[in-house]
This record gives sequence, structure tokens and C-alpha cells, in this order.
Amino acid sequence: MNKASDKPSIDSRTVTTYPEAKLQHAEMLKLNIIEAAATIMQEQGPEAVTIRRVAEKMECSTKIIYNLFGSKDGLARQLYLEGCKLLAAAFEEVPAQADLKQYLRELAEAYWQFSKSHTSYYMLMFGGAFGDFKPGADSLQATITALQQLITIISQAIEQGLISEKDPLLVVNLVWSSLHGTIHLYLGGHIPNEATAKALYDHSVALLIHSFF
Repeated sequence: MNKASDKPSIDSRTVTTYPEAKLQHAEMLKLNIIEAAATIMQEQGPEAVTIRRVAEKMECSTKIIYNLFGSKDGLARQLYLEGCKLLAAAFEEVPAQADLKQYLRELAEAYWQFSKSHTSYYMLMFGGAFGDFKPGADSLQATITALQQLITIISQAIEQGLISEKDPLLVVNLVWSSLHGTIHLYLGGHIPNEATAKALYDHSVALLIHSFF
């Protein structure tokens, strides 16, 4: 026979209060709006993302979106942060290895693939595709977090004496700016085709590794 103390207690149940439920609903709505904006951005490009178009896709009023995000810049900020998560995930999929040169080559390949698979996110984050939008401190910190794997590898190479430069962030920025330059020229139509751009990109990676190691 079960004791009374073994029976489930009503007091032990988790009760979601109205304010908590309202907050959960708002957060879910924000996620759905971000997803709708991301879909528009991926299908039609960043310039196609407007509050009106997102509202139409969500079948809601523009007022709801303004209430949740404040402005188009507020929505762009959330898309930027989502792009940082995708970039970090792309780097995290690269398996760690002892050969730091090869590790860097594979991270560079992951960065190239990210720019192809998530072109609209890439242009929002690094190509100024959202007009006057400027990433704030939290967005910039998210970028650093996304690049953390690269920073860690460069730091390891410096500690092992493989790279003479002592500032890992300087090395990362030099590598990043060089690779971004090739990608941006290609996405902007200044390099005629993907094969040419990829060959130039791979050559840049090889030269950077050779110059630093």
C-alpha cells in the first residue's frame, strides 16, 4: 500500500503564470518572425527584407513587428546574430587535428562554404547589405565568438613557436580580411566565375599560411 507521501503533490507541479506565458509567446513569435525574414533574405536577397514584407509573410500587422524589434535595424541585428551562430556551427563541424596548417586550410574551406550556403547572411554580416545598419557591441562580440576556433588555433601556433607574431588577433584579422576580400569581390561580381574565385581563394590561403608559419 502506497503511503500518502508517495502520491504526487499538487504543490510540486510547475505552474506557468500569465506573465511567463505571455513572455514565452512573445519569444516564440520573435523566433518565427526572424525565420520569416531569413527566408525572404535567402530567397530574394537582403535588400528584399522590409518590415512590410515580413509582416505579409507572417500574416500579421507591421505594428507587431515594430513592437517586438523596434525598427528594421532591430530585425537586422537579430539576423546578424543568427548568422554568427551559423558561422560558429560551420567552424565547429571542422574536426580538430594536430596539423595546425591543415586545420587552418579546412577552416578556410568552411568559411568559403558558409559564404556560398548562406550568401545573404554573409552579405548582411560582412558586406553592408542592410544599408545603414551597423553592428553594435553585442553583434561584434558574437562575431568574435564565431571566430573563436580560428583564434584558438592561431594562439596555439604562437605558443608552439610556429608563428613569430605574438598577437593572435592581429594574425586572425589579417587572414580574415584577405579571405573576405576575395569572397566579397566574387559575390560583388568583380571576379567572373566561381572556379576563378575559388582558385584565387585557395592560393591566398596557401600564401597566408606560408607567410605566417
